[in-house]
Amino acid sequence: MNKNIEKFKKNQDPILLNIKGLTSEEVEEKIRNNQKNKNKDKFNKSIKDILFFNIFTLFNALLLIITIIIIYIGEWKQLFFLIINSFNVFINIYQEIKTKKTLDKISLLKLNFTKVVRNGALGEVLVENIVTEDILFLELGSQIVADSIIKKGTLEVNESFLTGESKSVFKKEGDFLFSGSYVVSGNAYSKVVKVDSDTYISKLTREAKKYKKIKTPLLRTFDLLIRSIIFILIPIALFLSLFCVFASDQNTFILGICGFVLGMMPIGLFLLTSVTLFVGFVKLINKKAYIKDLYGIEMLARIDVLCLDKTGTITDGAMTVKNILDYNEFNLFSKELMFEIINAFNNNNNSTQNALYEKFCSSFKKQNKINNYEITEIQNFSSEKKYSAVEVKGLGTFLLGAPEFILKQNFDKIQQKFNEQTQLGYRVLLLVQTYTKISDINVDTNYNIISLISLEDTIKKDTFEVIDFFIKNGIQIKIISGDNSDTISHIAKKINIISDDKKVINLTNIKEEELPKIAKDYNVFGRATPIQKKHIIESFKQNNYKVGMIGDGVNDILAFKEADISIAMASGSESSRNVANLILMDSQFSSLTEVFAEGRRVVNNLQKISISFLIKNILFFLLAIITIFYNLFVWAIGKDFLPFPLKPLQFNIFDTFFVGLPSFFLALEANNKKVEKSFVKNILKQTYIYPLIITVFYIFCLLIERNNDKISNFLSLFCSFIFCFVFIQNCRPFNKLKFILVMSVISLFIPIYIFLNLDFIKSLF
Repeated sequence: MNKNIEKFKKNQDPILLNIKGLTSEEVEEKIRNNQKNKNKDKFNKSIKDILFFNIFTLFNALLLIITIIIIYIGEWKQLFFLIINSFNVFINIYQEIKTKKTLDKISLLKLNFTKVVRNGALGEVLVENIVTEDILFLELGSQIVADSIIKKGTLEVNESFLTGESKSVFKKEGDFLFSGSYVVSGNAYSKVVKVDSDTYISKLTREAKKYKKIKTPLLRTFDLLIRSIIFILIPIALFLSLFCVFASDQNTFILGICGFVLGMMPIGLFLLTSVTLFVGFVKLINKKAYIKDLYGIEMLARIDVLCLDKTGTITDGAMTVKNILDYNEFNLFSKELMFEIINAFNNNNNSTQNALYEKFCSSFKKQNKINNYEITEIQNFSSEKKYSAVEVKGLGTFLLGAPEFILKQNFDKIQQKFNEQTQLGYRVLLLVQTYTKISDINVDTNYNIISLISLEDTIKKDTFEVIDFFIKNGIQIKIISGDNSDTISHIAKKINIISDDKKVINLTNIKEEELPKIAKDYNVFGRATPIQKKHIIESFKQNNYKVGMIGDGVNDILAFKEADISIAMASGSESSRNVANLILMDSQFSSLTEVFAEGRRVVNNLQKISISFLIKNILFFLLAIITIFYNLFVWAIGKDFLPFPLKPLQFNIFDTFFVGLPSFFLALEANNKKVEKSFVKNILKQTYIYPLIITVFYIFCLLIERNNDKISNFLSLFCSFIFCFVFIQNCRPFNKLKFILVMSVISLFIPIYIFLNLDFIKSLF
């Protein structure tokens, strides 16, 4: 049960509430009875699985058939491709095992914990170790990890994964909590009733995931490539086989068909893609960034717009109270009452409430003074209402939160002082009192103003250079925050995102349908609700931008799910980490520049090395078409058929030395160029000419030469020259290492080619 990393603290809130939870003996009994929240889905393959899924593949099955055919006709030297393929399989297995070991090493950094009461103490337990009848402690940002029923307290939870509605749902004692939803306000203790596959979401769909899978241009390209190859490969191979039946030299014909099938299979490209992404994954881990999907590395490099939450991303989230501006009612306010109100709000463990507690409660609590106030109801802060509320018996209701949302009708009473504080970059909270009950509060409620409290959030030291890096790389930066727009504007000017207030907007009174029209015109969005954050990102995507979102709180989750790639801080809420595609494990904003550069390196290098592989695929398709039409022509005039011109050994030589081998090295070089928009279009633009040149040469050979072996050898030699030229082009611009690579490859190729084609070379002289 990993007890060494599960810690409990005695004499905490659960004991005061007489909530004891299960005993250790009861937990062990439930585990023995298979009532544990274990996860049956395997995200990290075993070594046995890695071996199985790399050896028993469709490609390897085709290779086995080709191997049997070649052995049957006795052409042993044509089996050179087996050495290459075995090496490919070995590299892939080695890479996956290394990935597994890397994941195992960082597993403790990404383990999901949840708070639970056991043996009368509150502690953190691995999600997989939750059992039925456990008592969960849920607070702002908590992910609900098992179906449960509230025993004490109230919550607002987001159940959008079930209902599709982003509006939070109020839950009280006795209400049911669905696994997979998350807390947006309040805190409560709930009793687990269903775990693992018995939970509602598991029964609803086995395909439900915690985070959205990334669909990248590279993935779509590979999917299209596989479909196209299968569509082309099977009919052409069958067509060539028909001619084989009537050919005079069937063995040569069979070898040609084998060569065509081998040449069309994109084994090397997939291997290199896998290796390149793996190297990128390991580099990101070393830079304290954990990405859940390897192909997400590509999307990092493609973003045009980067949206940021302010607190915890640009700023360090460590709030401090700077000013307390008193109004008339403040003088009637006792320190004891202030303590009770602030202490009642201090249950969500966020930086704002911690700062208020430090200012108003910490010293008072040390004096152990006994209060005479009875709190009858608490409404915790939520991103939608933007305030907290507490009812005190005999004294009315006290609200603390965003001034614009509380004083909607009489904001002018505090506007001057409020503006003065926000223009200094401070976050401003308003404390008011009313005799209206919490449940009856509305826009027309009258308040007695007690105080304006301003807090300062410090900009992270590395923010300036990170923002400058992204702007220089052509990335638009947008700040979307729940804070006041003047406060954010002050910070945005400091870090050079904006130069004046023309690019700043307060979203308080902006309707949903207006957002798509105005989103592109602004860089700073203040008082944004979670649903507004989502719609802003949605509008950028509708304009064909690739959008990244960085945040650390519950209010960022809807935006995370809408963004092309979502990035969470490890110090942020549990639910935001679960939804995000990438987690910055050190919570440092500066890590993003290295992550972004790594994404560019991977995509640009994959695009470069894909050129040679695609040339080969297009070439083999064109050669097959020409061969088929040629055979249809000679069939009509009664001459012998022509086999596919390249045997396995012939194309394996230039494929190994000028495509496969150098690609391994070129895939690892640094490359920080801006990624082109269309992956397929860019590759095709650079590849189509080379297959056409070789095809024209093949037609020329057919016109002047009647000996099939000579045609095949001439074509093989010409292909070697062309692919060598492409290889040299891919190495540009040259440096010392690339020069050594080119000279080494050519030096190895020449003697091996001469040795394998000695008879052909002698015939030329």
